[in-house]
Amino acid sequence: MAHVMRYLRNDESVMVIALGAAVRTDGSVSPAMRRRVALAARTVLAWPHARLVVSGGYGKRHPPGVPPEAHLMAELAREAGVPSDRLVLEAESGDTLGNARHALDLVAGADPMPGRIVVVTDAPHLRRALWCFRRVARGRGLTVTIDGLGAPITDHRARRSAQFWEILALLVYLPRLWRVRRVVTAPVPGHDDAGTAAVGPQDRHHRKDETPP
Repeated sequence: MAHVMRYLRNDESVMVIALGAAVRTDGSVSPAMRRRVALAARTVLAWPHARLVVSGGYGKRHPPGVPPEAHLMAELAREAGVPSDRLVLEAESGDTLGNARHALDLVAGADPMPGRIVVVTDAPHLRRALWCFRRVARGRGLTVTIDGLGAPITDHRARRSAQFWEILALLVYLPRLWRVRRVVTAPVPGHDDAGTAAVGPQDRHHRKDETPP
């Protein structure tokens, strides 16, 4: 977090965007959701001008009758001490590309529009998430700096599983990039996101929960 925070000015308008994660079949939040919101909340509370966007709707395996991910994430953020007036809910997205599209809609409509956004997700997922956000922002002509924070996965088995699914996503979804070329454009100058990120309508890792210990 220090790597990002040292670049923030006292007067800079910042939006922290926490990406949603799978909800368990019994309707409870997953470890992935908890650690993403926990890191995002710490970041927001460490910076007086930051707002927190919780981004997540209904994933492919979302349990029926359970509120969207953003509602569950907002409750976690409040429990962590984030005031309601610093929370913004985005409850439409169902995958990483959707997170970028819908969350950046909120960024573009904010008054004042933030000069910087910080995307928060699990560490293995961060490269692909930043790839999506930077390219969607570039395609829309948004002049905003996009940084990221990756929540570490301490459980060895869960971390290996997440890394495996990210590799699979890169291999399987790379050809689908060409079908979203109207959204995805060249990288934002000055950002090092050369690691290719894949997106698609069935973003499996982003909505796949870790196996409970």
